[in-house]
Amino acid sequence: MILRYAALMLLIAAAVSGAFVAWRGGIAGPVERGVLLGAALASLGAISGMALLDWSSGRGQTQFFGALMLGILGRLAVFGGVLIVVGLRRGAFDLVASAVSLLGFYVVFQVLEMRFALRQSAGRRTGG
Repeated sequence: MILRYAALMLLIAAAVSGAFVAWRGGIAGPVERGVLLGAALASLGAISGMALLDWSSGRGQTQFFGALMLGILGRLAVFGGVLIVVGLRRGAFDLVASAVSLLGFYVVFQVLEMRFALRQSAGRRTGG
């Protein structure tokens, strides 16, 4: 099931990013590259966070909450670090486009992650 989730995240990120780049006429500008960076980071964070939760869900409560906190703090550190670097290196990526793209994709992926986690826990309770 984790592979279907990862494929869905990549498909959403690729489709929306591809449509944005086609609408803007290429990836020549910093705004376009910022949007692509935000989409890639959010996808990577969503897939790695879900992989951690999938790994920990069959284990004890301590491992589950540890993986949950590691996923939250890991994403916070990576997203924050990348946005700081983008802000310091002007020109290559647009900071606002990167942040808005990252936040937008993150929210969509969080909704899907919750759905995945709830379906997975329901499947474990029913034995399926």
